[in-house]
Amino acid sequence: MWLVSTYNSSLKKLITKYKDLVIEIINEEDYDLNSIDINRIYGKIYPSGSELEFKPTTKHGIKVSENGIERQSALILGFSGVTGTYENSYLIEGDNILICCSSEVYSLNINNLLLNWKNEFDFATCFGIYKFEGDFITHGELQINRIDKNGNTKWTFGARDIFVNPDGKTAFKIIKNKIELIDWQGYKYVLNADGKILIEEKTT
Repeated sequence: MWLVSTYNSSLKKLITKYKDLVIEIINEEDYDLNSIDINRIYGKIYPSGSELEFKPTTKHGIKVSENGIERQSALILGFSGVTGTYENSYLIEGDNILICCSSEVYSLNINNLLLNWKNEFDFATCFGIYKFEGDFITHGELQINRIDKNGNTKWTFGARDIFVNPDGKTAFKIIKNKIELIDWQGYKYVLNADGKILIEEKTT
């Protein structure tokens, strides 16, 4: 059913296969919302309406093809911190694709790219989303969240500083039913499945 996702750096896109579909996730950072380029027109744009008065900081395209023919396409927009397209910035669960876009996560149905839900899970940027005991964990710049399949938050964890490490250490890791974090100041946190601190220590 699955092929390993591949990343085309020149086109800034991820390509993966789900069932008989090929899914492309494209970093459209230079996309013009008023584009007349037929090859870059998207069937759906989220959000639409009044929010488009503000200039989006992040634009991710999603294209779904079958037997070489494009079936569906959508462009999702974010208005906070900038995100790219990386292996952990999206996942597929059932027939739904969940994608980090700026400070939000979007959930869309793969078959028609209709929006299931979108919610903000960080004040700045959502770096990644991961499966976790029937739910999901979002790794944000400022917050770690456990959310359910409907995008409802079960718990949120924040620390002294951002969850980015200047020394090159992995700032976020899931090991079995625990979550390991290192913040900018070098503090390490180990959380249990309920978001409670099991270990808190200075590593540098």
